[in-house]
Amino acid sequence: MIKLLIVDDSEELREYLKVLLKNQHNLEIFEAKNFFETLSLCKKINFDIILLDLLLPKNIRKNPKIYNNPFIIALTANTSQESINLNLELGCDDYIQKPFNNKEFLIRLEKFIARIPISHSEINYNGIKLSLKKKIVFYLGENINLSRNEFELLSYFLINKGLLLSRDTILNNVWKDNFEISEKAVDQCLKRLRKKLPLLNELLVSKRGLGYVLK
Repeated sequence: MIKLLIVDDSEELREYLKVLLKNQHNLEIFEAKNFFETLSLCKKINFDIILLDLLLPKNIRKNPKIYNNPFIIALTANTSQESINLNLELGCDDYIQKPFNNKEFLIRLEKFIARIPISHSEINYNGIKLSLKKKIVFYLGENINLSRNEFELLSYFLINKGLLLSRDTILNNVWKDNFEISEKAVDQCLKRLRKKLPLLNELLVSKRGLGYVLK
């Protein structure tokens, strides 16, 4: 799972962000309220994304072997050019002004999630348990037999949950260099997946002329 750490001294804001993010992607959310809790957690867990205020990025960036090399997004009420420059100099990848617009926040976060390498060994979603390493899928404890393309397609949707994916995008990422495959292959593969995993009939939505989105 993608590991995300929320760092803020405001318990109210931490709780708000957890609620906002709980249905986004395959996130495992952690929280810390101060400098010491953050560094302690970072020594134990390799986070993919950290949402935090100033001061911490420099410590994390100086010790990549200890703290991994996560994406760092600053949550700051100060959006002066001086503050923006300081954020970037300290090692932040982006900054978001507080109070923030929920939609803008999620869009910015999506861009970083999309850049995280597909290295997470297991994904859990609505009763589906998918192992990227072992290439197997279980639904409610039952082993689901999938072809290679079906497995890759399901993995792609789960990793990009909540994103609208066009057929062309899906072809380029699932079938990759097989240029002889048409967009109809996506529809046919999805039809088989829906039959094997009926819950996708409700959760995988087709947007006419645009593509598909997994809720």
